[in-house]
Amino acid sequence: MFRFANIDVLWLLVSVPVFSLAYVWYTRLKRRQLEEFGDKELVAQLMPNASRVRPNVKFSILMVALTLLIIAAARPQFGQSERTEKRQGIEAIVALDISNSMLAEDVAPNRLDRAKQMLSKLMDNMVNDKVGLVVFAGDAFVQLPITCDYVSAKMFLNTIKPELIKTQGTAIGAALSTSIRCFGEQSDASRAIILITDGENHEDDAVAVAKRAKEEGIQVLVVGIGKPEGSPIPVAGTNIFMKDRQGNVVVSRLNEDMCREIAQAGGGIYVRCDNSNTATKAIQKELDKLATQEIETTTYTDYNEQFQSFALIALLLLVIDFFIFNRKNKMITRLDIFGEGSRHAVTALLLLVSLSTFAQKEASDVRRGNREYNKQNYTEAEVNYRRGLEKNKNGYEAHYNLGDALFKQDKYADAQAEFETAAKMLDKKEDKTRYAKAMHNIGNCHFAQQQYDKAVAAYQESLRANPADDDTRYNLVKSMQMLQQQQQQNQQNQDQKQDQQQQEQQQNQDQQQDQQEQQQQQQEQNDDQMDKETAEQILQALEQDEQDTQEKMQRQQGRKRRVEKEW
Repeated sequence: MFRFANIDVLWLLVSVPVFSLAYVWYTRLKRRQLEEFGDKELVAQLMPNASRVRPNVKFSILMVALTLLIIAAARPQFGQSERTEKRQGIEAIVALDISNSMLAEDVAPNRLDRAKQMLSKLMDNMVNDKVGLVVFAGDAFVQLPITCDYVSAKMFLNTIKPELIKTQGTAIGAALSTSIRCFGEQSDASRAIILITDGENHEDDAVAVAKRAKEEGIQVLVVGIGKPEGSPIPVAGTNIFMKDRQGNVVVSRLNEDMCREIAQAGGGIYVRCDNSNTATKAIQKELDKLATQEIETTTYTDYNEQFQSFALIALLLLVIDFFIFNRKNKMITRLDIFGEGSRHAVTALLLLVSLSTFAQKEASDVRRGNREYNKQNYTEAEVNYRRGLEKNKNGYEAHYNLGDALFKQDKYADAQAEFETAAKMLDKKEDKTRYAKAMHNIGNCHFAQQQYDKAVAAYQESLRANPADDDTRYNLVKSMQMLQQQQQQNQQNQDQKQDQQQQEQQQNQDQQQDQQEQQQQQQEQNDDQMDKETAEQILQALEQDEQDTQEKMQRQQGRKRRVEKEW
């Protein structure tokens, strides 16, 4: 596939017809001047060494050389072929228990989160290995098909929670059977199943399935997580613990005997995971012991620079133009090394050298960034990619690789911007494979930011360009599931908010009604109190009137007695 990296430079080709018209005008002007000077035959005899053809040839060569130099400056590229690489590594399937018992907190922060931390460290140490992910409880399903994309693996690992499986329980046998099917066709690479569970098998015969895995050349490594003395299972969002049907608190205990039997039957080891890194080191050591075989992976080669061929041809033409003289005299002694043709050659040579140096510097920065990226020095890789972009802002590889480096540093928004810039540089009809990869990574950025609607759109666009990409198809399905859960959660939150608002309104109405009733009762009490006080006042007034009457009568009687005595 052919393309121009700096396609805007091709606008300089407009100068070629402009110079040609100017040359034609200048040639006709000189011809008129000679005709005015004298008779053509006489003038020709006076200039025996003059040539009409050579100047035209020299000018044509210069124009062709200029055209080739402009094309070289536009950086023509050709390549992007599919090839198969062979790498040394193993194939591993992680079977992770996500039953409710994994929420027990006998290891910090809880069994499930501790298992995620251990798996994340294991994936950090994987380079050429393939890894897949199976989750199980009462049932088992494939969370991530076997792949070399560790970024997607860790991303899906972070989204795991017990709610992913409605059927609760612990079906270890089903998980091992599903893991065996994930390996697909038989290969020479060593295979292993890393089973992480608390060992409380409630459903099937896990030991028999482990024996079958061993017979198929698959080693079963078992990681028991929890403590034998056990721990109650907290109910999410509450301060209570899970209870059985009889109302007793459930205590989940690590069944080490079951874990050891499974590991022995599967030809592997058993190790208990606690709050230290002992289990991680033991599993990593066991994986390192496995014989590594070549694993085939399909990759796509980058575009190769083709400007050198155009520049070399232009340089050759300029050298030829240098040795073609305007006159018929071919004596070397009359060669003017500082003439106009020499200046053109020197200018073209300097342009060629500067163009080659510019492209080499940009490519050198990108290569240094790739080396740092492979060493997992993502910060240094970012610096080198940005240096390459300073020299050429239209460098697709620099933008795309910079997005990868930023994604590794969890700078998802910045990585998304770089991938979008890289995608805009491509023709999605002509460069379908690269465009699909860029859109796939844009979807990963949206997924990491929990923007599942945008992730779905990006994955769909990627599949339009490359419908055969199984990883993108799987990510699309997963994004649609997460989007549905997010929408349901948002709807639940909205319903809860509405219910809360209605409850608050009802409470406000009840409070207002209670206040009104209290005010009415207070008023009635005040009225009753006022009636009592009025009655008492009336009684007191009557008593006072009666007392006044009696006193008057007594005074009248006293006055009569005094009259009688005086008498």
